Amino acid sequence: MGNIGLLFTFILTAATAWIGFSRFRMRLDNSWPLFYYLGLVIYLNTYDFVLNPYVVYVAVVCALLLRFEFMNERLVFFVRIIEVSALTHIGYRMISAMFAA
Repeated sequence: MGNIGLLFTFILTAATAWIGFSRFRMRLDNSWPLFYYLGLVIYLNTYDFVLNPYVVYVAVVCALLLRFEFMNERLVFFVRIIEVSALTHIGYRMISAMFAA
């Protein structure tokens, strides 16, 4: 991974932390998480063996459910917990990839 890859990893790690910390305060119809996940999927397809694709796609599905579905409060809370758990794993893997390079 070159300098551009490390910079992209750092930016996505910071965005991961921001999405993870603000997910419970953010409105459900906010579109910023979808732009983050677009960058994350591009990163996943560019750099192999850094992120687990299943974890990334679970987080993407959770974000899409929160953005485009109308669910009751308990289900919304459960989906947010799953998404934040996936974001925690993604952030850990990105930080370990930055320090390994």
